[in-house]
Amino acid sequence: MMKASIIKKMLTGALAVSLVMAPVMSVGATTTTGSTESIVEEIIESSTSVASSGSSSEGSTISTVAEVPHTSSVAGVKTSTRGSYLATSVNGTAITTSVTTIAQGYGLTGGEVPYAKFSNLDPKKSTLAKQAIDMAAASQGATVGPMVNIELGKMAGGKYSLLSSDGAEISIALGIPGNFAKGGATFAMVRVRAGGVVTILPDLDENPNTITFNTTGGAGAYAIIRY
Repeated sequence: MMKASIIKKMLTGALAVSLVMAPVMSVGATTTTGSTESIVEEIIESSTSVASSGSSSEGSTISTVAEVPHTSSVAGVKTSTRGSYLATSVNGTAITTSVTTIAQGYGLTGGEVPYAKFSNLDPKKSTLAKQAIDMAAASQGATVGPMVNIELGKMAGGKYSLLSSDGAEISIALGIPGNFAKGGATFAMVRVRAGGVVTILPDLDENPNTITFNTTGGAGAYAIIRY
């Protein structure tokens, strides 16, 4: 596999210039209904209040998050972080970095807990992000696969905010759909940040049905690409 050739390549020049004047994504967008997302987030926020009171351990937090249907685990690995896991374009989404490590890496206080949001990226609502993803894939001779919005933030007193994009690395795993998985292929993630910063993140696992990558806090549009 040719992972060494794709380690965190940064696209600059015309691509960055074309994007810097406008946001590149609608990170909050989701293809699921608003009522569905609200119900799921109400369940999770209720669990957050219990955990914040000190009556729940990190282990029970993981168990609670895993009860969110459809996309809270990847290849049997449950996500560590509570949040809104609504991306259906991939076969599961999971944060594999522990809550304790994330909290330490971002200096969270006792009343702050990591909180993630995953949703499908709608290319019609995120046209600049889609253009950036396509250009990044083309520069590597790769095919674009599933696209998702990912937000890595925190909850404090019932209020949500994004973590800094300059913080410590956070590991994420996504399940690759069967119609895009391919034995012997190399996979990577394209990440597009607001302002036009595009990065290609290498796949850190050897499973042809999953992709694991490191990113940082904040919001971004992401896409799996295949070589």
